[in-house]
Amino acid sequence: MLINMDGPSAKKSTSFETLVIQNIGNVCDLKAKLNEIICSSKNYDYDVSSCLKALLKSSDQVIVLLTVQAISELAKCEIKRESYAQRDVIEPILSLLNKDLTSENIELHKQCCRALGNLCCDSDKSRKILLEYNGVATLNNILRISTREIKLPLQEIKLFACKTLLNYAIGGFEFSDSLVKGGIIDNITKLLSIEAEKEVMDDDLVSTILLILSVVNDNDSELLYEEEVNLTVFHVLKETSNVEVSELCFEHLHTQAEHDSVKTLLAKAGGVNLVCLRLEQLLQKHHAGNLNMEDNEIDTVMKHACDLIIMVLTGDEAMDSLYADGEGEVYRSAVRWLRAGSHQLLATAVLAVGNFARRDEHCIRMMSDGIFDKLLDIFEQYNDSVSQNEKNPIDKSTITKIQHAALSALRNLTVPVANKKLAAIQGRAAPILINALPNVEDHHVAYKLLAAIRMLVDGQADVARQLAGDAAALRGVARWGGAGGGGGGAAAEAPRLLAWAVRLLPRCAVLHNLLQAEGCICCLVNMLVASHSVMQNEAILALTLLAVAPLNDQSASSNQSEMDFNTQLIKSEIGKHISVLIETNCAKMPIQVAENLIAFLDITSKDNTIVSDYKDSKVHEALQKFVEARNDLSDDLKACIGKVIKIVSDNTKE
Repeated sequence: MLINMDGPSAKKSTSFETLVIQNIGNVCDLKAKLNEIICSSKNYDYDVSSCLKALLKSSDQVIVLLTVQAISELAKCEIKRESYAQRDVIEPILSLLNKDLTSENIELHKQCCRALGNLCCDSDKSRKILLEYNGVATLNNILRISTREIKLPLQEIKLFACKTLLNYAIGGFEFSDSLVKGGIIDNITKLLSIEAEKEVMDDDLVSTILLILSVVNDNDSELLYEEEVNLTVFHVLKETSNVEVSELCFEHLHTQAEHDSVKTLLAKAGGVNLVCLRLEQLLQKHHAGNLNMEDNEIDTVMKHACDLIIMVLTGDEAMDSLYADGEGEVYRSAVRWLRAGSHQLLATAVLAVGNFARRDEHCIRMMSDGIFDKLLDIFEQYNDSVSQNEKNPIDKSTITKIQHAALSALRNLTVPVANKKLAAIQGRAAPILINALPNVEDHHVAYKLLAAIRMLVDGQADVARQLAGDAAALRGVARWGGAGGGGGGAAAEAPRLLAWAVRLLPRCAVLHNLLQAEGCICCLVNMLVASHSVMQNEAILALTLLAVAPLNDQSASSNQSEMDFNTQLIKSEIGKHISVLIETNCAKMPIQVAENLIAFLDITSKDNTIVSDYKDSKVHEALQKFVEARNDLSDDLKACIGKVIKIVSDNTKE
């Protein structure tokens, strides 16, 4: 059997150690014992909390100082910390801090702040005591003095006070909110401002303050700091050369830029220009080997900076300010970065361009400047399995991000009618995007791809003909149309794209491809029960045009197409979808949608098999409820509805 030679039997007991300390009569010996505890730090084996609590009340200030320092060291140990997370420890320490700060007691104040910081580390018990005894006000007073007093050496006290506040605030909203209400933010902002003016900042203090601001914001995501706070952080960013401090500034400003007012503030104060400059400087230093950082650390800093740029650009006023009629430095940087070798810079550039393309007037100029073609180049490059290039491997998430961003920007650029026409005339975009449809795998990329093609199709029959003429592309659209996703994203875009194409090609032979591509008709039928009436109407019109198209041609192939179309309608459960559409929209269905729906029913009710499906799905009963629920139907519409109801009701299966 193994015997633990270092166990309790080999050492004095805690009670004996306590007794030893209590019986030390010589002050010098007591100081030596306290210094022994301090040197042992968290490795000191005994719980002598009762002795140290008593010594906090000593009349000898050196003993008090050493006692506080000993408590600070012992509180580094999570287990021992609980013994000192007590009112009769924390309250006396706060009392010491409430005394006037003089040159004689600077060290005592410093050790008191340090002790409170260690006691509040991962200890809600200590935090609650600090809150109960108004410790925030005590620490705030120390910060207030430190911002005014320039004769005393208070730098370490500032740092330990802020670290205590950080450990305290990490506990959650209750604690961080007390900092806001207690006026802490004003004083730490002043400290930041003082540091920003120095030739050499105290990076440790600055980082701690930035972390306090971050924790407070994390605990209250709706918090909007005063403008002075955000401007001060921006000022620190301008003055610092420390990458870690810069990263904390990026994070703070990104979180605050959730508010449009901060987006505008940063745009007009030159904040985004500065971030762009810092990004380029960071890459230059990295390539020159002048950064003592791992690649993943550099990537993290770049990510925070890039995220901040894009966050600011999501604000309309900020975006307009930074575009500056196409001459803004940030816009020009984004255009330049479209040729960047860094994937993060490239992704940021493409996202930035997409945001600048939220205004039609911007889009038209960007189109004439060749931005559209550059985006096509980027999408084509990253769609052609760039990850297979062994010399320049790219992870899948980066490829997806750049594809998604490029498609989003291409979609935005083709919103203006003039740009649609130009893209169609140039003839390059449609083949590239349509050819990508069969193989796209990521849902988000598929969504943006379908949306970009839909914008190209809008009003452009040649583009619609290219889509409808490509059987593989149609199968790709149908696949995403059946992907589900709660009726949003790619599942919503796919049937809209088909509907827009059908609307432009009512008598075109390539529409036969829709009947041959499995899932296309089902995709349109499913859109009948979309949550938006616009999409419902698009589905009805497309299905009506497909129903009518074969009837314009009496050829044998036309009759076969009609049969195929009707068969697919029934397979797609057309009756059930129409019943659901009517019953869930009785009171709110727009008249135009109702008129188009009845026209579709009138046309398709000429086929007995479809009428039988309508009867099984109780379409006639749904129509009757619709008529009874509405008092805004014209006589002609009522008559047409009555006709359909009669046809369906009288149907007998053959």
